[in-house]
Parts: sequence; structure tokens; C-alpha cells
Amino acid sequence: MKKWFWLAVALWLVAACAPKKEVPVGPLPAQETAQAETVAPPPVVPPAPQEEERAEGLAPPPGFEEETLEAAAAQAARLPEEERWRIYGRSTPPLKAIFFDFDDYRIRKDMLPRLRENARFLLKHPEYRVELQGNCDERGDRDYNLALGEKRALEVRRFLINLGVAPERLTTVSFGEERPLAPGHDEASWALNRRVDLVIVNQTP
Repeated sequence: MKKWFWLAVALWLVAACAPKKEVPVGPLPAQETAQAETVAPPPVVPPAPQEEERAEGLAPPPGFEEETLEAAAAQAARLPEEERWRIYGRSTPPLKAIFFDFDDYRIRKDMLPRLRENARFLLKHPEYRVELQGNCDERGDRDYNLALGEKRALEVRRFLINLGVAPERLTTVSFGEERPLAPGHDEASWALNRRVDLVIVNQTP
């Protein structure tokens, strides 16, 4: 019995004194590091934020062919009467009339290119002063239409100023229903009478 006891003690002492295998810690060997770097996915670069779009009322005006007042007036005079009304109203060519929906003074989207073209011409010719003449169709009473015509003229003025035209070059007046362009009493005539004309009244010194 003592023999087995001392044998067990001897085996235990041998096991306790044997050197222990250490687990490596710290950075990976150079070879493994290089391998890890080659398979690492490339960093994801977030896309740059898109530039905020400019307001529609401030968008740059489209290009157009430069015209003198004399050449533009001659070209307008060659058009059929109703076509000339739809383009110019009583405006001074090449300035174009701005038309409105019934009982509304907000600028229609289809009129924005005309406003930009008008602004482009005025910016090219700072010597011109313009009267913005508001008009309405015959529906509604006189005082209401005078007020509505003024609102339309002021709205056109605001857009032109936003596009760079100097405020002192733009005056407004309302004729209400008093100066109809089309003489009829139907929707086609009323649509032509709801407008703002841009009339060159004089030249700056």
C-alpha cells in the first residue's frame, strides 16, 4: 500500500514541476498580419450630400435671341391678332404678358419661363423702366377686380425682383376689368383678359 502511495506522489510531483506551454498573446506574426490586410474589405466612403436645389423663382433664365424694341415690334405686328394677344397682350415686345387663372393672382407654372425671359431682357437693358399693368376679366365687381389686378401686378414685380431686376425700375398699376383685350364674353376671351402687361414707359438716363 505504501508503495502505491509513494508512486502516486512521485507522479504528481513530476506533473507539477513540468514546464507549462504558454498561449501566445499580443500582435499577430508579420505574415499573418500581411495576409489579413490583403483580404480586409476597403472602407466605405459615404456619398457627398447633393447640393440643395435653388428655388424655382430664382432659377437662371433661359437663353433667348437678343432683340431691339423696333425689331421685336415688327415681328409681333406680323402675327395674327389672337396669337399676338396670347404672347404679348398689351406688353411692349419682346416683353411677354403673364396670364392668370380665374380669381387668382398666383403665378402659373407655365408662365415661369416667360418671367425668366422678361427678366433676362430687362437685365440686358437696364435703361428701360417698366409699368406692370394688372388686368381682370369682367366677372366680379369693380372694386374687387381693381384689387385683384393690383395683386397680380405686385406678384409679377416680386418675381422679377427675385430674378435680379432693380425694384426702382418696376411700377405697378391696376386697370381691373376696365381695359379688356378680347371683346368677347366667353372663357376664351376672359382667359386673355386675366393678365399683367409689361409696358416700357421710359428710359433711365
